[in-house]
Amino acid sequence: MAKGLPEDNFKQPPAPGFRNVRTNTTAVLPQHEVSAGQFKINRGRHVPHRGLLSFVDGVLLNMASLSAITLLFLGLAYSVLARHPPLPHHERQSAEGTAFLNHEDLISSFLGRTFLRDNIPYIDIPDKLIEDVYYYRWTSIQRNIRYVTAGTGYMCTEFVHPVGYAKAFGTIDAAAGHQIDESRWLRNTAFGNDYIQLYTRGPADPLQYTQWILDAMSRRAMVTGDDEFLATQVDDMVRVWHLWDPYFDSTAGLYYYKPVWDAQELSLPGYIAYPDEEDWELKKDGPDTYRPSHNAYMVANARAIVRAAQIAKDGATETQFSKIADDLEAAMYERLWAPEQEFFMDVIRPDNPSLTRLTGREQVGLFPYRFGIGLNESYAQPALNSMFDPEGFLAPYGPPTLEIRDPFFAATKPDGYCCYWNGMSWPYSTGHTLKSLAAIYRSGVTNATAEQYHQYLQTYARTQQKDGKPYVAESHAPFDNVWTADSRNHSENYDHSTNNDDVITGLLGVIPQPDDTLQISPIIPSNWTYFALENLPYHGHLVTVLYDKDGSRYNEGPGLSVYVNGEKVHQGEDASAKVPIPPPVLADDAPINIAANPDGPGQYPMADATFTYPADYSYKAIDGVVYYDQVPDNRWTDYTSPNQNDTLTVFFARPRNVSSVTLALYSDIERGGSVDLPGRIEIYGSKGPITSVDSKTPLLANDHNKISFDTVETTFVAVNLYRRSDTTWVGVCELEVWTPPPTGPTYFAVDAHLTGAETKVTFDSSSTATENGAVVGSVKADSNVAFSGIKSNGGPTKLALRYANSGNATVSVTIDVNQAAQKVINLAPSKDGYLSVTADVVLAKGKNYISLRGGSDSAEVRYETLTIS
Repeated sequence: MAKGLPEDNFKQPPAPGFRNVRTNTTAVLPQHEVSAGQFKINRGRHVPHRGLLSFVDGVLLNMASLSAITLLFLGLAYSVLARHPPLPHHERQSAEGTAFLNHEDLISSFLGRTFLRDNIPYIDIPDKLIEDVYYYRWTSIQRNIRYVTAGTGYMCTEFVHPVGYAKAFGTIDAAAGHQIDESRWLRNTAFGNDYIQLYTRGPADPLQYTQWILDAMSRRAMVTGDDEFLATQVDDMVRVWHLWDPYFDSTAGLYYYKPVWDAQELSLPGYIAYPDEEDWELKKDGPDTYRPSHNAYMVANARAIVRAAQIAKDGATETQFSKIADDLEAAMYERLWAPEQEFFMDVIRPDNPSLTRLTGREQVGLFPYRFGIGLNESYAQPALNSMFDPEGFLAPYGPPTLEIRDPFFAATKPDGYCCYWNGMSWPYSTGHTLKSLAAIYRSGVTNATAEQYHQYLQTYARTQQKDGKPYVAESHAPFDNVWTADSRNHSENYDHSTNNDDVITGLLGVIPQPDDTLQISPIIPSNWTYFALENLPYHGHLVTVLYDKDGSRYNEGPGLSVYVNGEKVHQGEDASAKVPIPPPVLADDAPINIAANPDGPGQYPMADATFTYPADYSYKAIDGVVYYDQVPDNRWTDYTSPNQNDTLTVFFARPRNVSSVTLALYSDIERGGSVDLPGRIEIYGSKGPITSVDSKTPLLANDHNKISFDTVETTFVAVNLYRRSDTTWVGVCELEVWTPPPTGPTYFAVDAHLTGAETKVTFDSSSTATENGAVVGSVKADSNVAFSGIKSNGGPTKLALRYANSGNATVSVTIDVNQAAQKVINLAPSKDGYLSVTADVVLAKGKNYISLRGGSDSAEVRYETLTIS
């Protein structure tokens, strides 16, 4: 940490200039005086300003305390600007596409528009209800994309606020397949790549709920064109598959799980098995059950492994899982298909040796078709009939999760418990059903019509409304226009389903292919004369599909026009086509956000502020979540602060090279609030002021603003924000610091995710790995210390751990590579210094997640670095 800078470092700079790349204008930043007394920082949550000094206070005040430089510091606080002119800009991806639609008009009503500009495909369709929900749902997934840690990257949350039963980083695997399906159409492929690897190689739990993650990652590879990403994870996919071995009944040939862990508590099996049971928990969870949903997921996951193995030329795995998938599908027909009901049914496992099927038809019986199961007339036509039967699954806000004619069907909830799956309409299940309906329609073996598909999609759009605007929560009443599970500051923008994937692949007919082609086969009503899907990311290119029956809407000729990267590649009268696509263009390694902390206060990075409004929280400015709603909330503000300016600071565990700060600035002025854009922004680091931005610099409200400067080394970034007036305050939804990813061979631990009651970053003067001696300390028996983002070409690798062991006995630690134990290393006593221990491990190609499990409860064990060679 800097104590005080020599006087010759503070020289009067010329007024720096700022060039805005969007408006092509230049603003001059005037000099400004900073009062040292304004830097007072409190730690902890919701602590009003008390005038107490924090660590940054001490640094900043010490810098100004020397009498020889006090006046100079106050008056010339921006000497660094002469060498580091600010270059704030709002980054947008550079990609070639088309502009037939007015993109800005289509997203003008939303916050966080930079994300939308950079990522989403645009549509233009005759059904404006579906279209409005489509654009809203991109903002829903935007709110639920979370950056967790450097090296691990992004994930998707189910709830905007983490819930207690979530697993690592707030993951819940129940809807992960839906989330992967939906996010595969965003241009930034890191969203999906990172999230998938949290389950295949990282600490997320793919056994918490039933899931079809492997199937989703295989189908996503057809969108990105990145077959290698899929093929290099065959071993990881097989590992995830075998986690389910304890729940396979070899006699029945099926998998079983309690319905609650099939993401459907209070569903029919619980009511049947425990009709008079006073123990509500038993009825809620339900008995172990062989379900069409779970077993269809497993068939699809097995076939995903087959496809990955084919690409990897792993014939043994391909053969093994082809048989597994075929046998499991055959068991579904034998055990779960009820000829008398003409439906896939649940079978309760306990006390049911003859495997008698239930007689009630549940929506889960419609799920298998989306995975290619039952796509012949004898199976598919009855399923289609049930979807459009008013006593089956057809409802004004449906489909419901249980057939309407069933005695246990309930159109309303009996109490305030969130989750009833015996009649409510759940978007989670609707997403599955829409995909099944599309598969049935395209199979050509039934009398399904495009109008029927549109009817279901329109019903779904009508369901996703609240107060006259698009909205999604947890569950909806099937007959009444009301959300039945919709808790304030919890259920809003619930990310538990697909919608846009169904518009793109179902309605508009984009069918991803495993080769360099794209199939277009829309399911549109016969009276539609146009539709547009613009700048869809596919194989690293931007694809635009225009259908204009008479050529009058888009003026590109009648029929179907297809563009790739702005160039027309197809023109034909028919609405369907198969077009060639250039070879895939894959993204470079994504930068990392070193300011993100997903696990809360107590570990680095840490956030602090001079003043925090009691309803807000400084930690939320680095929690990796970005959205700008008033409710639900996720922000730091200094609302009601008596100070003219307040400072938000993020502290790193060790010195970092930083060249930009990105601020997601919050403003609710136009929504009747009192938080506005800052009038001035000043950025400080360990060695003093770095740069500033004043009111002449255009800033985006409720959006990302990147402020760039020459690279500096620092252990903290302090952002000093000035209020525009006495009646307005400032707010930040997220403070991000993006840097290039580490290239190795030496890596530091994931500071924000140190598992263990006492494990944390500590500072050791005997360590020379970093300037400030930051190491991971208190490594106990319950510790799990992760090193993520370890790049490798795959194969045998030597790992070297620098450690300290203050005890007299050797400590054994297990090395997990991508969640599989590989080696045990022994840490001999090191006395007062640090030693190295090596081990031979096998890394996968791509990014690896290495964990060191265990430690000592009797000696102080510390980790310095991990080196790969």
